[in-house]
Amino acid sequence: MSWTLRYVAHLGFRSPEAPLFPASAGSSDPLAQIDFAASIGFAEIQDPWFTTRPPAVQTAIASRVRERGLATGCVVCGAPADIRTRLWTRTDAPGRRSLEDKLDVAMEAARQLGARQIVALTGADESSSREAQIERFIANLSRAASRVADEGLVLCLEPTNARTLPGMLLNHFEEGCDIARAVGRPSLRMIYDTAHIQSMDGDLLGNFERAFDLIEIVQIANHPGRAEPEIGEANLATVIEKIHECGYGGLVELEHVWSKGGLEAEQRGLDWLRRIDTSLASAKLRAGK
Repeated sequence: MSWTLRYVAHLGFRSPEAPLFPASAGSSDPLAQIDFAASIGFAEIQDPWFTTRPPAVQTAIASRVRERGLATGCVVCGAPADIRTRLWTRTDAPGRRSLEDKLDVAMEAARQLGARQIVALTGADESSSREAQIERFIANLSRAASRVADEGLVLCLEPTNARTLPGMLLNHFEEGCDIARAVGRPSLRMIYDTAHIQSMDGDLLGNFERAFDLIEIVQIANHPGRAEPEIGEANLATVIEKIHECGYGGLVELEHVWSKGGLEAEQRGLDWLRRIDTSLASAKLRAGK
């Protein structure tokens, strides 16, 4: 089918072994996942930990993405073991070299995949004041934003839920926006993740409207548990309606797990998404747009 928004299926945001549609695709193999995403009309896939896959698998994924005519969502700068470290807040020479090396790897992965966005995640440093950490973070982001801009790429900040991902520097959406505005470069933007924002801040619609000029990627998952959009405390149908109403044309990454796995759950989730997306198309026709 043809979709109104640019939905993205992940190949494993918590682990490369846990993609979004294992039952529907008949396998957790990333190539089967790509084929299934293409078969349902999705235009993009997301492989955030692409850089951690074996080189032969990276080559196969990049080739299949091109064969299927798909685009790709964000990749993370660094491996899972790096994101709770002081990766982005060190200013000593070894720390800067480490960050530059990991950014080089992420930029090469983006080139190989045809991706545009690189996610910057960093841990907190209990030995330094928060003010000092933010100052160093801004300095490193400014340098990195200049580098990625030369490649036509975008760095993305993602404040995360302190309850399930403790030890991270950014936990609130507004503070991430403040940092992005302090850097003041168009190549540094925000990820609007509904599960993280609902957990830490609430006011999903207000946060989206206030930061609309900064939002590069929307990630959809409910709270608690990062479950499928239709299961949880947040009304994510209204969020999807709001982002469409505001004219958002970027990626809508389905970055959730299933509350109960299996083919029935996956198909129910797709049916829900089709109903919501069809209502967006109908509203657009009624408005004469």
